[in-house]
Amino acid sequence: MIGISIKKFEILLYTASGDYGFKCEFGTGLNVIRGNNSSGKSTLINALIYSLGMEELVGGKGVKVLPYALKEYVEGTEKDKIKISSSYVMVEIENKLGEVITLKRAIVSENKDSKLVEIIQGAYLSKDDSSYKVIPTYLHDKGSAQGNNSGFFSYIEKFMALELPTVAGSNGGEIKLYLQTIFSALLIEQKRGWTDYIANTPYYAIRDVRTKIVEFILDLDIFENERQRAKILSEISQIQKNG
Repeated sequence: MIGISIKKFEILLYTASGDYGFKCEFGTGLNVIRGNNSSGKSTLINALIYSLGMEELVGGKGVKVLPYALKEYVEGTEKDKIKISSSYVMVEIENKLGEVITLKRAIVSENKDSKLVEIIQGAYLSKDDSSYKVIPTYLHDKGSAQGNNSGFFSYIEKFMALELPTVAGSNGGEIKLYLQTIFSALLIEQKRGWTDYIANTPYYAIRDVRTKIVEFILDLDIFENERQRAKILSEISQIQKNG
């Protein structure tokens, strides 16, 4: 049901002393990221999560969740601090239909806000082609997940061919089961993920949010059943009022 695969990922850091960065490619199936302590594994994972617009899963919105090595300085060979003038992340993803897009998001930039995610219509990291169409989208703004033409989450939902249901809110109303809640079951970070599954779900005032996430991932009929039940209860209430 959840159909998306990460193909390639790149970190770009620009300084007065030269350019730095990191590239990696992911294959199908299990991918293992291995390295010594303090070698940058967590930095890589956090940057990848940030590139997907899902940094709420690791503690907040925007660049504040990222370590200094991506936004402040890199250490030179003499342990000197080299200031980062600009930095970006790019990730190439593929959906179930084989369609590939590349997401580009600024970390440090003088002219691009971190809320901007540029969606390049093609496998840009595999084939650098200036003819690819680029669509600007925005996240963490009102409407970014509600069908807005410039909303990042709305675009990704369509790319993944997801139809996210409306569920009961903790305040008694109804609320959308946001994409970020689904990703909290797909992106498991190392600090809390070892002891508590779906540990970092952002708070959206969704009643029984973990249960709803699992029901959606398993493609259960519970959402349609609940809608039908609510409809019947509403009809019964109306009949009783008229009777």
